[in-house]
Amino acid sequence: MSSLVALHSMLVELHGGMLTLAAVCILATVVSRTHFRMRKSSDNYGIFWPADSFVGKLAQYAEPTAYVAAIGGVVGLITSAIVGFFVYPIDFITSNSLGLGKVAFSVFATELMIVFVFLRSRYGQNLWKNKGTATVYACVGLIGFLLMVQAGSLGGHMAGKGSVLDPVYALVGIDPINLGFSLSNVAIITVCVSLVIIIVSMGAFMYFQRKTSIVNNTKT
Repeated sequence: MSSLVALHSMLVELHGGMLTLAAVCILATVVSRTHFRMRKSSDNYGIFWPADSFVGKLAQYAEPTAYVAAIGGVVGLITSAIVGFFVYPIDFITSNSLGLGKVAFSVFATELMIVFVFLRSRYGQNLWKNKGTATVYACVGLIGFLLMVQAGSLGGHMAGKGSVLDPVYALVGIDPINLGFSLSNVAIITVCVSLVIIIVSMGAFMYFQRKTSIVNNTKT
């Protein structure tokens, strides 16, 4: 049992580190591409030309790193969830709001990161060429990261260690131990939110992609 606990802890650290790296690289890619976009559209922004070399390297390496790190994060999330069911008895997970909330947020984070990886695998770096698709893609990855942080926070409470988010919970008056999840509503909440995640993220991406295609066809 102790070996499973150690393995689960290692996998949690693995996917946490991977998704943190992915989130940092997403932000770095957004900053670098915004820099070059402003360089082209604003003469006043031209004073920042000395940063072009550094920002160019940042964009070159950060974007694929985010993709690879997200793949590792998804694998880590799924694997740690499987091991977690052996570490924590099903009765314990399903008998309290904390365990059910941990499961729900883990599912949401995993779904968003799978969408993130799918979009990058399907469309490659071309998705960054359109502002709309780039925004959807970046938001999917960053929101997935934030949901992973929330799931990890609840996992810390399950392990009796607390969470770095506790000051935030106290500030906004939220009790992380009781988030309103119960055995009777967690399935409905999970299914409904999952459908919203998939439909909204994919729908928004396809909308901007189609809009770009129509504009390009009109120009030609």
